[in-house]
Amino acid sequence: MAVNKSKKTNRINIKNMVYALLTSDTTAGAEYGEVKPLGKAMQVQLTPSLASGVLYGEGAQSENIAKLNGMAAVLDVNKIAIEDRAEILGHKYENGILIEKAGDEAPFLAVGFEVEGTNKCKELVWLLKGRAQPFNGTMQQSTDSINFSTDSITINFVP
Repeated sequence: MAVNKSKKTNRINIKNMVYALLTSDTTAGAEYGEVKPLGKAMQVQLTPSLASGVLYGEGAQSENIAKLNGMAAVLDVNKIAIEDRAEILGHKYENGILIEKAGDEAPFLAVGFEVEGTNKCKELVWLLKGRAQPFNGTMQQSTDSINFSTDSITINFVP
């Protein structure tokens, strides 16, 4: 019996981060809008949300189960275009101005990216249904060195 094993590889780079709005999600399947670039990727941190339970009987553990409830993705990029920021967070962008209102609701979206590996391998990752939280940004003064400001966004995905 042949065993299909993947090549030995190590992750060395992340690139080609994209997103697409979820336009329809029914029992027949999901549909997405246009795939758009999200910005130059710097880092992605994926943190699973788990529900777990432990069952004891006669003083000993007899079951220990964990189930995936969702996934938080923190995406660090050079800069997210203001038009994309408006779309991802459910805001309006008109005449060069980002208009944020208290009742704005972020739409569901998918995020994809490529992880380059050694030995000419790569992983393609898609997270299919999540909503963005408001952006995090760090801006700082120039000092003796140039300090770059970058964008960070957290998106909570459902299974």
